[in-house]
Amino acid sequence: MAMKPVGSIIERVADISGYFSGWLVPLMMILIAVEVFMRYVLHQPLMVADEFSAYMLVALSYLGLAYTWKQGGHVRISLLVSRLPSKISSRIRLIALILILIFMIELDRAGYKMIVYALKINLRSQTFFTFPLFWPQLTVFIGFILLTLLLFVEIARAILKIRAGERVEA
Repeated sequence: MAMKPVGSIIERVADISGYFSGWLVPLMMILIAVEVFMRYVLHQPLMVADEFSAYMLVALSYLGLAYTWKQGGHVRISLLVSRLPSKISSRIRLIALILILIFMIELDRAGYKMIVYALKINLRSQTFFTFPLFWPQLTVFIGFILLTLLLFVEIARAILKIRAGERVEA
């Protein structure tokens, strides 16, 4: 079946994106530490830590979306569903996945429009660097797309489990 290799590829990309976003945390810490050292010890501030650590925070938040989903790290409320019979809870889980997918597709569209607009007007930060805001916005869009793709994989797996009579877990 072609779904398994495609699903594995999407999961692997989500893993890589998650690991990359995880490495942004120590990079942000180093950047801020260097900025503090330069400002208070050498009295020569770099003036980049605030802006670029904010961009890294955006990147790590959105590039980690799919990885966090894959690891079960997003908030889930399963008090009622976990008490239902397997057949019913599995179908509710499938409906929830489809609704989340519809929401994510709308976010994908909004993210795409945001990037197109940023490129069209050459949107830049209003700091000394006038950094192109397309780049941090691109991380938002990539994160949305990865989560959307992962949802397609999860929906396909849920359908297969329901057909096989297995319980679809959250």
